[in-house]
Amino acid sequence: MELNSPLSKRLLIAAQVLALIVYAAALQFLIHTTGGTLFVFTTAAPVLIAVAMIMLGGVLVHHYRRSHSLFVFATFEPGQIVFRQGDEGDCAYFIHSGEVEVLQEEGGKQKPVAVLGKGEYFGEASLIGSAPRNATVRAASRTRAAVLGKDNFLTLLSLMPATQEDVMQRVKERAMKQAAR
Repeated sequence: MELNSPLSKRLLIAAQVLALIVYAAALQFLIHTTGGTLFVFTTAAPVLIAVAMIMLGGVLVHHYRRSHSLFVFATFEPGQIVFRQGDEGDCAYFIHSGEVEVLQEEGGKQKPVAVLGKGEYFGEASLIGSAPRNATVRAASRTRAAVLGKDNFLTLLSLMPATQEDVMQRVKERAMKQAAR
């Protein structure tokens, strides 16, 4: 739920409406001070303000957690293209469930070169350098993947040397297989 998502917008508007109701009650209290307006202003107004603050706080906490999260999860339906060969690479994918097919374009046709499943990853090669995607990846089944952006990916590699070695080894293996074809 981003700040500009429909749900966030509705919650923020509702919080503003609650604040306006409190202002209207305060104005009514100032203009016509009676026992009824005193009761409404002293009991209902704090409750409305508390609800508005909770709504605002919930939206802000969710936005903060989403923007500071290492991964974003994406789901791909069977046959859906994750990315195409030649696209600019801006993230790596770690398969949580399902399978994807890796396709290489040769002579105008796409040839399957690998099937990747749970626990495997792809898309990391274009993040290490600035080369475009070297293959097309298509979901073979309903696939849920953790998506790691380039900045977070580079931070992860610098903070975890073992991960860097594993990724570099995998990139080298894939490059050797591609060169052998």
